[in-house]
Amino acid sequence: MNWTLMSALQWSADFLKTKGYESPRVDAEILLCSVLGFRRVELYTNFDRPLDEAERERYRNLIRRRVTGEPVAYILGEKGFFGRDFFVSSAVLIPRPETELLVERVLAAITAQLEVDPSRQIRVLDAGTGSGCIAISIAAFWLESLANRFTGASLAVDAWDVSEEALAVASKNAERHGVATLVRFARTDMLDPAVYREGAGGSGWNFIVSNPPYIGDEEFAGLSSGVKDFEPRLALWGHPDGLHFYRKLAQFARPATAELGKIFLEIGFQQGESVKALLQSHGWDAVSVELDYARHPRNVIAVNPR
Repeated sequence: MNWTLMSALQWSADFLKTKGYESPRVDAEILLCSVLGFRRVELYTNFDRPLDEAERERYRNLIRRRVTGEPVAYILGEKGFFGRDFFVSSAVLIPRPETELLVERVLAAITAQLEVDPSRQIRVLDAGTGSGCIAISIAAFWLESLANRFTGASLAVDAWDVSEEALAVASKNAERHGVATLVRFARTDMLDPAVYREGAGGSGWNFIVSNPPYIGDEEFAGLSSGVKDFEPRLALWGHPDGLHFYRKLAQFARPATAELGKIFLEIGFQQGESVKALLQSHGWDAVSVELDYARHPRNVIAVNPR
């Protein structure tokens, strides 16, 4: 058989479809592009180009990995998020599009605060940073859009994770996107109350943001194999009811937050009212449950009134 781009693509997409994958054509296209160094549109402008033996073998190996359930992002070693490509490995959760909305809301709050006080020194904590996608996206936006607009202001981002392997990935991403001087990574257990007291200093963080593990036992059992078998359990499992990390954040983060500072949390779509109640029970004010673009509860935001 004369394996052209189109015939290889069609065969692999059909094969992945028989295995039950949700986006077989897209997966096949992305993996073939990685072999050839093409953009996806180039597959179709070169549809009759033959694949040589080395290209066919590399492509077959990638398809074999995908058939095992390994996510495309891990196969490629990177994932797009908030307009940038981030290195990923099995040590970190794959960034999701839903989390981009969390970043948008933090950036809107930072901008609003600077419009009131253009010389403000902004401190941000990203608790459970993983690949660093949240912290780095905030810092990169600062450099690109805010630093020149608010010349008297400054930004410092602390990014914590308990996993050394995750922090190694995050540090590479900070270097990749030119924000290594703005983001300070630390191996820190976000469930330890002492680290909040030590890190907050005298004034506290203006904004604390976290996408913590929030999958409970029942939901964890029903996860797809691509998530359950390949992504780090450490970044997914929120203990039996999925709320363990929110309980600790609600309690520990408030004393470490500046007056009128805010906390931004990503949640599972059924957790909005539970997380809201936890924050209120620890004295957070103006607690709101915000929807994502699919109209599902996705973020909980609260203010420290002290």
